[in-house]
Amino acid sequence: MMYLSLRRSAVGLFCLLLSQSSIAAELLSGTVDGKLEIQHRHFFNSPDIAQLDAISGQTSMALNVEYFKEWNNGDDRLEAELFGRLDGADSERTHTDIRQLLWTHYGNNYEFSAGLGRVFWGVTETQHLVDIVNQTDLVENIDGEDKLGQPMLRYQQFTDFGTFEAFLLPYFRERTFEGENGRLGGALNIDTDNPVYQSSSEENHVDWALRYANTFGALDLGLSWFSGTSREPDLFLNFDFNNQSTRPFYPQIDQLGADIQLTLGSWLLKLEAIQRNFDLPMFEDYSAATAGFEYTFVGVFGSQYDLGLLVEYSWDERGETGGAFFQNDATIGGRLTLNDIADSQFLFGISEDFDFSDSKSLFLEGATRINNALSLNVEARYFDAKDPANPAFAIRDSSFVQVGIEYFFD
Repeated sequence: MMYLSLRRSAVGLFCLLLSQSSIAAELLSGTVDGKLEIQHRHFFNSPDIAQLDAISGQTSMALNVEYFKEWNNGDDRLEAELFGRLDGADSERTHTDIRQLLWTHYGNNYEFSAGLGRVFWGVTETQHLVDIVNQTDLVENIDGEDKLGQPMLRYQQFTDFGTFEAFLLPYFRERTFEGENGRLGGALNIDTDNPVYQSSSEENHVDWALRYANTFGALDLGLSWFSGTSREPDLFLNFDFNNQSTRPFYPQIDQLGADIQLTLGSWLLKLEAIQRNFDLPMFEDYSAATAGFEYTFVGVFGSQYDLGLLVEYSWDERGETGGAFFQNDATIGGRLTLNDIADSQFLFGISEDFDFSDSKSLFLEGATRINNALSLNVEARYFDAKDPANPAFAIRDSSFVQVGIEYFFD
């Protein structure tokens, strides 16, 4: 309900701005573009016995509209991004979101932003441990790279010693989960209508974050601190025999993060590391890290193609009982860029779990332009896990291939 009121307030503010003729003229002269996507997923395996009614495939349509306007000689900017998806099989995947509705003012050596926005922190490919400001839109994709808009006040100060950022986050966004018929939800009936919070303020708890970033020659460094409601919920069983479900619990955390990238010619050395602390005895403080490298072969085999070799290792102090997908895992893959007029690119790889030797996953992502207005993207994921103690066991039957056609307009 609070988020609905925030959306109404944002719309009301926008209408108030439009009521001022001079500002309205400026805003209406902004640029609008977007894309319309038709997507289909096909699941290779029959669902788990607990999901007898689950789907074997799902078709959906998504609309993404972006608005951009600068005024005051470029010192002020308004960015908006509206998103919506209509899914023919999973009602929970049918959703809308204001990804961005952000005003930014640029000073001589500072920036100030207010509204709903998205920020990204991190350098590694396998997972983004330090990326904690925005909530994951899990119904969009299991890779965790789709994010919900976050209400925020953001201040950036640019100095000779680096960039300092401060965030005030006045409202919490719950993670989205697929419905009962959704395959990637792991057969869990998650009661998103009744989340549980450690804070008595629940979703109205005010979170904050600080970040320092700088470049030292070939080294890019980011240091961050977050204090507030964890974006990653813990799931626990609701012992109501008339309505058995799993409820998300959002604890309070403090997280120190570091992301480092070192560029040495064709080499990229990468590291993300966190220390996360709780103040509840049921949770243990822990550290986690992902480290690796990417080496690019330019003009591989005398062709116009570039091939990047990716190797990463992920570690989580909680070990195999901690519930993390990447607790002792290695990933090896490649990034193929065809350097053609269609801007064709492919990312592929395999992950191996050293604690659960029977567990592995494969992924493939690709995109190419058909013409100036149309593009084709494909994604395939394969999951193999036989040990019920393995977190990946819940999605062992959810291997899929996904094809999408996107139409771009302006």
